[in-house]
Amino acid sequence: MHSIRQRLLFGLLAGLGLVLAASGHVAYRQARTEVNALFDYQLQQTALALRNQNWLSLMFGEDDGDSDLLLQVWDRGRGLLYVSRRSAELPFAAQPGFTDLDWRKQSWRLFALYAGERIIQVAQPVQVRRRMSADIALRNLAPFLLLLPGMGLVVWFGVGAGLRPLRRIAEDLRQRRPDTLEPLASGQRAPLEIVPLVQALDALLARLAQTLDSQRQFIADAAHELRTPLTALYLQAELARRGTDADRAAALEALRAGLERIRHLVEQLLAMARLDATPPPAVLETVELRALARGVVAEQAAIAAARDLDLGLLPGATVSVAGNPAELRTLLSNLVDNALRYTPAGGQIDVGVDCEGAAAVLSVRDTGPGIAPAERARVFDRFYRGAAGTSVPGSGLGLAIVQHIADRHQARITLDDAAPGLRITVRFAQAAQTDA
Repeated sequence: MHSIRQRLLFGLLAGLGLVLAASGHVAYRQARTEVNALFDYQLQQTALALRNQNWLSLMFGEDDGDSDLLLQVWDRGRGLLYVSRRSAELPFAAQPGFTDLDWRKQSWRLFALYAGERIIQVAQPVQVRRRMSADIALRNLAPFLLLLPGMGLVVWFGVGAGLRPLRRIAEDLRQRRPDTLEPLASGQRAPLEIVPLVQALDALLARLAQTLDSQRQFIADAAHELRTPLTALYLQAELARRGTDADRAAALEALRAGLERIRHLVEQLLAMARLDATPPPAVLETVELRALARGVVAEQAAIAAARDLDLGLLPGATVSVAGNPAELRTLLSNLVDNALRYTPAGGQIDVGVDCEGAAAVLSVRDTGPGIAPAERARVFDRFYRGAAGTSVPGSGLGLAIVQHIADRHQARITLDDAAPGLRITVRFAQAAQTDA
């Protein structure tokens, strides 16, 4: 587990260290330039001072082993007249002025002065200049280096103080009961940088509250819808157990119809629960709507024939959409099943697939009683059954499932009068028309 405080501390100290390193390099380069200029001036002035020196006193003097400077005197014939340290003797400088010389694995800075018949050479190891430049740069940076621990403490406690609102929010969430989903009270005093996090948490809590409310309502509605058929099943079972043979046959038939209704209701409940629990698919498949409609019509043909209904697929374009094949089949199956339930015997149900501009259109038209305009806004609610649905067995979930699947596919549903009957149209935003 990573610590924001530690990461900020190490990051800030590392950045500060890089700045100090860069400053030290700049300070070293600047000190080196100044030291070179100073020591070059010293070499030149030393050579000028030796121009009128008494060479006999130099020749018979002792070696100066403690000095950084190396003095040499040559004649015009390149004969060495004097050297201040014989252990560090340098070669003859052919040109007057300053010269950089590498000799015996050591770098030297040399100044040569031609004075009459003699050539005076004054040299100094470059290492002396480097050491002095580094000392100057280090002395300039030493106060800042000594302040690093103090700056680390300031950063550590400062970051801790800055993170205190996050700890308040965490404590607020920790002390809440599982059913407490109100907005965070501690977020009202949050700094601007934490406001987006608080807003996101509040939005998440609102969505969770809405989801829990929907689940509670769904469970309550499901229990209510199941209570009535289960009670009826119990009564029919008692009648079959105690009644005559004729009563028993009628009770068993009613029992079978009740079981069929419960089976249908449970299937619809499971379908709705799966849709609620499953996020929309990230990868969509290409679904050919005419082939899908042809399959659904074939599946429902036997039921339509048993109810004396004319179920068919209208001619039209072959259109494909991007979607989930299983969900789109459920959508159309629920529309056709709804039409089969509400259309009286001798009626007609037409399934259509076509293309309107860039949109794919899937429609189901029946010759049933239709839906009153005042009820059309509510027929997609869960467990809602209009005035016409009280006399027809059903779960009240079919159109709710259809709306849920349409929303997952960014499709739009419209209800229109078919005179007689109802036409339900599902429009998908984009389609690929393959032929006419």
